[in-house]
Amino acid sequence: MSAAPGGAGGAAGLVRRYRGGVLVVLLLLATAVLVTLLTPRTEEAAFSPESANPAGGRAVARVLADQGVQVAEVRSFDAADDRLGGGSDGVTLLVTQPDLLSAQRWRRLAATGADLVLLRPDAGTLDALTGAVRVAGDASTAVRDPGCDLPAARAAGPARAGGRTYAGTDGATACYGGSYVRAPLRDGSGTLTVVGQPSLLTNRWAAQDGNAALALRTLGAHRDLVWYLPDPRDTDAPTVPLSALLPPWLWPSVGVLGLAGVVLLLWRGRRLGRLVAEPLPVLVRAAETVEGHGRLYASARAGGRAAGALREATLRRLRTWTGLDPQAGVGDVADQVAWVTGRPAPAVRELLAGADPADDPALVRLALDLDALERDVRPGSSPSVTTPAAAPTHPSRTTRPEDTP
Repeated sequence: MSAAPGGAGGAAGLVRRYRGGVLVVLLLLATAVLVTLLTPRTEEAAFSPESANPAGGRAVARVLADQGVQVAEVRSFDAADDRLGGGSDGVTLLVTQPDLLSAQRWRRLAATGADLVLLRPDAGTLDALTGAVRVAGDASTAVRDPGCDLPAARAAGPARAGGRTYAGTDGATACYGGSYVRAPLRDGSGTLTVVGQPSLLTNRWAAQDGNAALALRTLGAHRDLVWYLPDPRDTDAPTVPLSALLPPWLWPSVGVLGLAGVVLLLWRGRRLGRLVAEPLPVLVRAAETVEGHGRLYASARAGGRAAGALREATLRRLRTWTGLDPQAGVGDVADQVAWVTGRPAPAVRELLAGADPADDPALVRLALDLDALERDVRPGSSPSVTTPAAAPTHPSRTTRPEDTP
């Protein structure tokens, strides 16, 4: 059984027609595969101790491990609670997104006796843990001196500060302009350390100024460190930020799709050459078009519509011949035509904007009168009078091509 004629040719034509788009898609896919293969297989979550990204915390975690600190990463509240156990004196708990935990869970963690380190906690979290720290506001990021007597801050020296700032009372100590505060916990024997500028823990900034020293002294005070990255799906907080629910690959994917869209627009919007006039498949004479309109008006009994088209065409030509503005009203045109032809202005106005003809003979008379009026006004023509006896018998024969709207 033979293939259908032209099948192979049609397929080849499609390939030639869309080869540009196919090449663009293949190029994007090849780039994505290459980037995926060359990208190291590491954790990408912000502040993760296994992430080598600029926003990760691998550098600090590795140094802590070299100093003998046991770093345990957890992603759920139950795992963190199990790590702390019933009594956790000598354990540090770092929480990277404290806003994802409810007040009930905070009270449970505080009761374990562990020292808590929170990154940018909000007012609700602080109220659940201590009454000695409150949110003060925000400050620009800068390297600042400790400005306090905490041993960890004094040993670290100038460090990256700013971001969210806090004010301390009732035994709390604020350092670095309020971006680093230590206070006792309300329920438990541990301490609370609030870090309003978490970037000092990241791979990007840890090696600068006193950031590493401050991070190591804050997180390495005990032999065990529980590094808790709360999962938004494991939270019992009343509200969860939308950004916490979005996967980390979403925005890079949006960027790749946007780039592909721009490339597609540039490809489809290109000019292939100069514009070429295409011959019409059928040539229709203007007279035939006019006669067709006339027959349509006649079959629809649209005498008023046909009269309006005739009058509008006459008005357009009269405005040009008399030098009036294209938007001049009927009254102005009638006055000017009356002055040029000597006709009574009311009669001209009635002819140009009078009542619709009652029947086809009246429409024919209107067409003849308008034609006679134009001949009287048209430059280079002599006045003439047309008698009704010479009138055609069908309204379609009285319409000129330029009269058709």
